[in-house]
Amino acid sequence: MTEKHLINYSQRVGKVANLVIFLGILGIILSILALTVSQGLAQRGYGFYSITIGLFIIGLGYGIRYRYKYCLYAAIGLFIILSCNFLFRFFVHHTMYLTLRLSLCSWVSFRLIQSVSSMQMLIATNSFPDKSNRFMELLLKQKRL
Repeated sequence: MTEKHLINYSQRVGKVANLVIFLGILGIILSILALTVSQGLAQRGYGFYSITIGLFIIGLGYGIRYRYKYCLYAAIGLFIILSCNFLFRFFVHHTMYLTLRLSLCSWVSFRLIQSVSSMQMLIATNSFPDKSNRFMELLLKQKRL
């Protein structure tokens, strides 16, 4: 196995971990807004329950980042369940918001499933996912200027 392939595997798993962490943070922020300011978000299902799910998603993201394959499998299961939930709700309510959430959860599920083989390769080579975050690097670069 060449080092170039190993970098691609670590980058793929690292990007998926960052995506899962970002979605968990986003869910928590939207839930806090729903509880404090926005009735529209509260009507869409955000609240204490979504904060719990968001915290769980962040934990799974960090588990993926630290090469725990069971966190990856749990994240796949969670996002597939969320996709099925939004699909069912879409058939009942037919809103554009549910279409967006269904599309996002389905896309994340697809990305997580794609990263399973990369995670197996990282475990076999005793390597870790890439922990860099291009958004944080951009922010730090702007602070230095």
